[in-house]
Amino acid sequence: MNIKIFLMVFVTLIVSCQGFDFVYDKSPTIKLLENNAQVIISGDDISIIKSQLNNFVGTSTSSAKFILLVSSSKISNNVVIKDNQTVSQIEINHILNYSLQKKDGGCVITEAKISTVSSYNLKSSGYSFGTDLAKKETTHDNVEKNINEFFKFLIHNHSNLDCKNED
Repeated sequence: MNIKIFLMVFVTLIVSCQGFDFVYDKSPTIKLLENNAQVIISGDDISIIKSQLNNFVGTSTSSAKFILLVSSSKISNNVVIKDNQTVSQIEINHILNYSLQKKDGGCVITEAKISTVSSYNLKSSGYSFGTDLAKKETTHDNVEKNINEFFKFLIHNHSNLDCKNED
């Protein structure tokens, strides 16, 4: 008797969950770019930018329909300087210039310049593994925030990936 009830509940759950869709799904704009974009990166922190972009557009292929050009620059500033002239906080500013183009015809879909700023605290006045780790994590998070802002901009402003002159 218990097995019949269990099987009925189990079958009911399976049947009722057939049309189950995940709430968080990739945007149709991102799906158009996924594994269909050649990514060309220049400037600072290329490896971090490449790994973060792979999360959005997949692997870069030369037979793609789109080209994403990214140039980056990183500026570090000493923010907090103590009385004895030692730095205790550093600010990192990443400026990424994006240009998304269609490969055939070379028309520009969008261009954007996005700047993101993060800071980290120095752990000691000498060499410190904690400082190196904080710098690495801050750089990674800052680049990730910058790329997320670009794709939000792209999704909201260029959802159909038409060229600028076709609008």
